[in-house]
Amino acid sequence: MEFLDLIDEAGTITGQKEERKLVHQKGLLHHASGLIIVGGGKILIQQRSKKKEKNAGLWDMTASGHVNAGESPIGSLLREVKEEVGLDISEEELKLLGKYWRHEVHRDDFIENELDYIYILDRIVPIEDIKLQEEEVEDIRWVSKNQFETMLENGEIVRREVWKDLLKIL
Repeated sequence: MEFLDLIDEAGTITGQKEERKLVHQKGLLHHASGLIIVGGGKILIQQRSKKKEKNAGLWDMTASGHVNAGESPIGSLLREVKEEVGLDISEEELKLLGKYWRHEVHRDDFIENELDYIYILDRIVPIEDIKLQEEEVEDIRWVSKNQFETMLENGEIVRREVWKDLLKIL
């Protein structure tokens, strides 16, 4: 069973924790973290598994996930990157791009209400060095800024506020 720390509207941990499924059923505030790998003017994006509960089959950032109870956003991110794409990265390589609130209702019993810590890593990673976690990730690819913008316009990419900031720095 996976537990998440609950947070308040300022993003501060309240000291309470709840099971992940109940967090989403009730729309409780919690933390998540994500990584966008960029290199050579391109973005490394992953296609979410078609079996996922939300945004199935859509393209998204390189890796992301919930911050488990007792974990830090950066600790969670290092774990998620290793699990989802098999990469070992260090905290020193990462730059915090920003913090973004996400409020999405996927169903009556699945409400995403989280503060996302989004990091960026500037490194060219050969696709053959990536080991996908099949239950989480369908595919992975490098795309140019223009390809990314076209995919975003076509609804192929998960909608996120962070994309505006990412596109400004590419």
